[in-house]
Amino acid sequence: MKLLTKNAPFTAAEVVDKANIIELIQFERFCRDNSLFDEMNKTYTDDAKIEISWFQGSAKDFVSESANMAGNTRTSHQIYNTQVWMTGDRAVAIMQASIKGQQELEGAKLNLSSDSKIVYELQRVDGEWLIHYMTCIYEADTLVPLTPVDNVKVDQTELASYRPSYACLAYTLHSHGYDIDQDLPGIDRPEQVAALYQTMNDWLEAK
Repeated sequence: MKLLTKNAPFTAAEVVDKANIIELIQFERFCRDNSLFDEMNKTYTDDAKIEISWFQGSAKDFVSESANMAGNTRTSHQIYNTQVWMTGDRAVAIMQASIKGQQELEGAKLNLSSDSKIVYELQRVDGEWLIHYMTCIYEADTLVPLTPVDNVKVDQTELASYRPSYACLAYTLHSHGYDIDQDLPGIDRPEQVAALYQTMNDWLEAK
């Protein structure tokens, strides 16, 4: 398997490709955080698909739904590092990120932090790298009162019904009316993560 293995030394052309890929996916997240939805649309292939906690569908619809969500809540992505594997006109990138956002539940303000790996499939189309597919591998999250005096009312039964890798994220999204997929890749299901990596590797190597 090529994915998750040490890359051979990059050629000068591959260094440029890698830089363009990292710039692209960081810009996609920048657009999401800053409500630049027209520009966000330009980062995907025409048939791109997105599968995350609150949305599964086309990238076009994802941008539209992100715009709707932005009216109710704002998030920001803190990006720590990104690894890239390339084969011809295909690439897979894994971005380590923390998603931060302020939420309001039952009159209390809270800070939500969700740690995940954001995983991208990318294609070079007419000389330009674009996102073909995006998903997340969820790791852990926290929900903390903005101030110690906030009286936080959390339904412990509902919270316990969600996956531990994204329970707080699922709880807050559900409180805002979103249906949450409980079968996404997360570190609490390592076999599912391994299967995702194998599928993406097969795509990378065009098997």
